[in-house]
Amino acid sequence: MAKYHVDSIQEWQSFEYDGVEYDLGHLSSHLVVFKANKQDYEFVVTYGLHCFTKDDSGTNIPYRYEDGRHGQMVCLERYEASKQLRGIIERLDAATIYHTEGERFFTMSLLNSATGLLEAYKVCLAFYREHRLLRIHVTSAYFARTGEGSPGTPINKKGFSVFKVAMDTQKKPKGQCPKEVRNRPKPQK
Repeated sequence: MAKYHVDSIQEWQSFEYDGVEYDLGHLSSHLVVFKANKQDYEFVVTYGLHCFTKDDSGTNIPYRYEDGRHGQMVCLERYEASKQLRGIIERLDAATIYHTEGERFFTMSLLNSATGLLEAYKVCLAFYREHRLLRIHVTSAYFARTGEGSPGTPINKKGFSVFKVAMDTQKKPKGQCPKEVRNRPKPQK
């Protein structure tokens, strides 16, 4: 049953492949509160398909997972890293968020269980209002090997705090959100 009145998948269904059960409960929707001096900001957080899938990643299992928009192959590297996303989002007030034309994101160092190395981990976010709620939708999260935030490629953008982004989001009209958040669930096979 849905916890919040939002138009995104709130509970990702577990799946089984080759006798192994893959639990996605760690990507269930949740509330996060960021405490500022003058005001607290409360967000409902949801997660997208790209947090644990990517076609042709090199660490795929041959299992196609579908949301309400499209499907992709499960990427074990992303799946394992996604288990840390909730804790990462709960500490977002310590991160610098960058805004490009197409996305907001931050990077951090994270232990990659596949390689055993600390690597740059990029988390892409959408901030918006929906039904009087402030929302964060994690559109994607992956180890950044190319592009801004990857090793040897600095981020050439001005960074913002989650508090600045929250204030700006409160001023936006509700209902303006990227297409990725409208991922109504389809039954899994």
